[in-house]
Amino acid sequence: MEGRVAITGGAGGIGAATVALLQAQGAEAVSVDLSENAGCESHIADVSDEATMAEVFLRIGPLTGLVSVAGTNARGRVEDLTWDDWQRVMRVNVGGAMLAMKHAQVGEGGAIVLTSSVSAHIGTDGYTAYHMSKGAVLGLMRATSGEFAPRGIRVNAVSPGWVDTAFTDRALAEIPGGEAIRASAGAAHILGRMAQPDEIAESIVFLLSEKASFITGTELVVDGGFLRKR
Repeated sequence: MEGRVAITGGAGGIGAATVALLQAQGAEAVSVDLSENAGCESHIADVSDEATMAEVFLRIGPLTGLVSVAGTNARGRVEDLTWDDWQRVMRVNVGGAMLAMKHAQVGEGGAIVLTSSVSAHIGTDGYTAYHMSKGAVLGLMRATSGEFAPRGIRVNAVSPGWVDTAFTDRALAEIPGGEAIRASAGAAHILGRMAQPDEIAESIVFLLSEKASFITGTELVVDGGFLRKR
């Protein structure tokens, strides 16, 4: 695979796996994250800050693809979730994706992949902000697939189930019985296990590639049968 692809959240779980796979297939990967990915060109940035994102993507220059992975979470029901936490999740998960799309210099015939989640389709007490944000990402994908189509740019989304990453570990560490929930997480999927980051990366890179040349405005659910089981 040829080209130059920017990945927001490129230093963590799914993002780092996507960087590695792109490089293995011959593409040039650029990470945009709060932390450095030592394995590729990296730019330290808060994806929710427009001035920073504009400056970073100006430095990065022309791209053939963009992947938005950067995300955060906040635990809390509507009655006790703070407004600051709600806004932070929306700024990063939805605003970060929009700002990346706005400022990334993706050329004609390129491709963009946003990261949603099976959380866009279900409801879990205590994770209102996260569920809402991932549903909004799908709305963003559908709307922008039409906006970007005149330039030949495809826009799609990947929605993973549970993925074995530090992000999942942090979320479980915040709740009572998190270790037990993690131990039983595999049973929530028909395939009997959580996904590995590289499995999600494979789906992302497929949507970036010419093999997906007639796919746009589509959500690719990569959940090991999680939604089917529910």
